[in-house]
Amino acid sequence: MRIAVASDGLNVSIHSGRCASYMCYTVERGVITECQNLPNPCLPPAATAELLASLGIDLFFANTIDPNIERELEKAGIEVVVGMSGSARESVEQFITDMMNGSAAFDDEADLQVFSK
Repeated sequence: MRIAVASDGLNVSIHSGRCASYMCYTVERGVITECQNLPNPCLPPAATAELLASLGIDLFFANTIDPNIERELEKAGIEVVVGMSGSARESVEQFITDMMNGSAAFDDEADLQVFSK
């Protein structure tokens, strides 16, 4: 599984469209095996979605997201998870922990919305 996090430095960016980069994590058997930093090329929504899809991204984490980019990511088959905050890596680790425990990821919908494909 590949997860991209809209990031500013090591933290989840407040505005995904204006993030400095995308931290791209590869997760295998519940363990982060690789992390790559992709500087935000500031492309239009469809091109951003195409780029992330070409990198094999399955999930996109953000604090907030513009409806246009959200729609394009979902059309590209990338699940969008909004409401994330804090460390990008810790957000991914918490998601993995929830998945491995068999619990629905981020059940507290007051803090987080999960949009499926």
